[in-house]
Amino acid sequence: MSGGDETPSDATEPPATDGTGPVEPTAGSESLLLTYAAPFLGVLLIAAGLPLAIVGGYVVVQDSVGLCGTPTITATPVEEDDTPPETVETVPAADLTSAERHALEEAIDSPLREGRVDGELGNRAALLEGALVEYEGGRYYVQIASQNTCLEVEPLLFPIGAIAIFVGIVGVLTPPIYRQMAGFEERMDRERRD
Repeated sequence: MSGGDETPSDATEPPATDGTGPVEPTAGSESLLLTYAAPFLGVLLIAAGLPLAIVGGYVVVQDSVGLCGTPTITATPVEEDDTPPETVETVPAADLTSAERHALEEAIDSPLREGRVDGELGNRAALLEGALVEYEGGRYYVQIASQNTCLEVEPLLFPIGAIAIFVGIVGVLTPPIYRQMAGFEERMDRERRD
């Protein structure tokens, strides 16, 4: 054959292949889109979906598992000769709600001096600042140690996050899936030609 008979390779020729399939996709635009853009967008979707799914799932189970809604108080014994500052409010034990009284008893008996208020917190303002409570012959400095407020976001974040993660995984897996499919198509074309 002469040099003029040789035709340059064009985009209609099948791509170079190795033992597992084509080395690269058939068109340059497909290569950029499937090799770089799809996995990049997939990683972004996974990164955005993880916190959405975690927060949405936490909101759904937080109350039923007891992770929120029950503040804890501390009860520190005050000695007889200790004089508390004048700014510390005194709350009579009779003014405590039953839940506060139960939490106070729990805190007095606990080695950590903490108790959970499972119910109405009628003296919230006083206990947030810290108050002096005389209970069964002893004086205690009682203060809310942790409010354990429930996180308030839309529970719909969980399915949105899960879908974003799933779509992101599909995006990340697009290049290898595309290469496998292109290799399969090349093998089928070769078998048909043979």
